[in-house]
Amino acid sequence: MKFKRLIYIFLAIVAVSICPSCDLDTEPTDALSASLIFETAEGAQLALNGIYRALHEPGWSIGWEHENTGLFALSLVKSLNGEDHLMHSQGSGWFYYDYAYWIDADFTSSAGRQYAQWIFNYTIISQTNYVIAHEDRFIAMGSGGKNVIAQAYALRAMAYTCLYEWFCQGNYVENSDAPGVPVYTEPTTMATVGKPRGTVADVFVRIHADFQRAVDLFTEAGIGQAHSSQIDLYAANLLWARSAMITATTPEDWAKVGALANAALSKPGLSRVSTLSELGALNNRNAPSILWAFQVVDAQAGEAGYFFGIMDPESSYGSSGPQCIDRWLYEQIPDSDLRKTGWWGFVTYMPDEPGYFDEYGRYWQIKFRFSDLTTSLGDGIFARAEEALLIAAEAACRQEDWATARQLLLELGARRDPNYAARLATRTNSASYNTNTRGAFTTLMDEILFQRRIELWSEGYGRVFDLRRLNLGYTRDYPNTNHTAMMTMQPNDLRFVLRIPQREIDSNPNINLSDQNPR
Repeated sequence: MKFKRLIYIFLAIVAVSICPSCDLDTEPTDALSASLIFETAEGAQLALNGIYRALHEPGWSIGWEHENTGLFALSLVKSLNGEDHLMHSQGSGWFYYDYAYWIDADFTSSAGRQYAQWIFNYTIISQTNYVIAHEDRFIAMGSGGKNVIAQAYALRAMAYTCLYEWFCQGNYVENSDAPGVPVYTEPTTMATVGKPRGTVADVFVRIHADFQRAVDLFTEAGIGQAHSSQIDLYAANLLWARSAMITATTPEDWAKVGALANAALSKPGLSRVSTLSELGALNNRNAPSILWAFQVVDAQAGEAGYFFGIMDPESSYGSSGPQCIDRWLYEQIPDSDLRKTGWWGFVTYMPDEPGYFDEYGRYWQIKFRFSDLTTSLGDGIFARAEEALLIAAEAACRQEDWATARQLLLELGARRDPNYAARLATRTNSASYNTNTRGAFTTLMDEILFQRRIELWSEGYGRVFDLRRLNLGYTRDYPNTNHTAMMTMQPNDLRFVLRIPQREIDSNPNINLSDQNPR
């Protein structure tokens, strides 16, 4: 198994000490003895906190560290790989190569996206495996120990889902027997022999089992979320709902998806829909609809390589390579929708290029911005209730429960557009949808998918998550397009999938050139 040399034991890498009412303070794990880590629930939580910090930090490659920012690289790249998010110009170069699909050859490099995401997710898996290996001991400790193990299972399940999104063919119905990724459930050592890829179905057996175990243990533990950076019962249900959407094929499957989404929405004190004012610039973990978000403090902040550094239109990176919404999608948003001007349309920064603002300014995103540009601060939001609500609406529609689907859509839409009820009334009761992603919206399912494209623009697992699970392609080259890198992608396009890093092929005896993702 490649990369083990770089990823052993998080005990000597990083950790953060998290308390419910204070800022995150860093504490190196090498200051903690192994007996403390594995003999107490508190010690194990400190170790898990190190994993949480790693989820949003850059540096997951040897070179090009600034564009390899853990989970938020997934959000950004898998949005730029689609048709709804574009970069007006290359700027400093970060992420434009992903947008233009110019990274294919980078699988041979330790600086590439392929290497970074492979090692990032397998690091999370390796480190959670060390915790899970002590499951019996922690469960015997009672609620605190069960809560720790539940978090570890949820993190591992999420990491395998991310590996699927990066390295496996999408659309589960067509590709369940296609190559998956190696599955490890026990601690690894330098002597561990790398495993074969198995199948996509094998990966999801592990994912669903891990999420089930996490939810069961969270329920038994009965402990609330001590800090927004930690996964709890409700965040786990939303993360599981995302994964369950991928494999759902029957009404019974969709009933499960809906149950998971509604379980996430049942969190005490959670607002199911925040106002745009409450959400701010998606940089405040304390917004009332947030289920899971990472607090960033001064010691961890830095413009380069962090998500907001790329997105914020007034940062040096964000101003030189503006992040924009697709013109066609923008034009489908009614003028009465608060998101149209609340999340797009930057009017402060005026480049020297004549006509620049007139042409691109209305599409320039302001959805994501630093909370403090001078200190490069801003919390990273990765799961919120609005997504769970939209998942529940889709699940209801798939089961032909039109009334519930409409009620859920109206719950969100009415907070975004005062005229939304009239718009929703024009949609026919149908779970079918237009496979032309720039086609007309006529059905209830069309409306649900449209709301996902606007509300969740560049969040979570990104736009390609929907394109893959729905088996959709797209074209960026249409009349009056504002895209700067033209691309036509077919359903189930091979280019949606990264190639396996060459270093894994070189070091894993059970993966060879014939196992490489094709082109």
